[in-house]
Amino acid sequence: MWREKLKQGFLENEEIMIELSIGGECGEWFPSLALYDKKNDSWYYFDNDIPPGTDQEEGLRNAIEFFEKLVIGLEKPVLKLSPLKEAPQEVYQKLTRFLEELRNEDKS
Repeated sequence: MWREKLKQGFLENEEIMIELSIGGECGEWFPSLALYDKKNDSWYYFDNDIPPGTDQEEGLRNAIEFFEKLVIGLEKPVLKLSPLKEAPQEVYQKLTRFLEELRNEDKS
């Protein structure tokens, strides 16, 4: 269920929202994921390598596959506020709780 929501661009709980966007340039489609911390009104971006796609559908698929690896624990997120400033630990904790919710959703 969460995969379909993310394909539509947003996935959220009461603490955070994950936004997926895909931009095309020179025949490649670059997926990007961002995290919005609702309490602190702050945006962070995932500074992980998500492979581009040759078309929009492949870019979307690559982003979903990356996020799925986060959910099951095969990838570790790198969240940044800016290129030199990593997200605070509190944001990682919120993401960890959210990923746990998604893991439990997959089990039911």
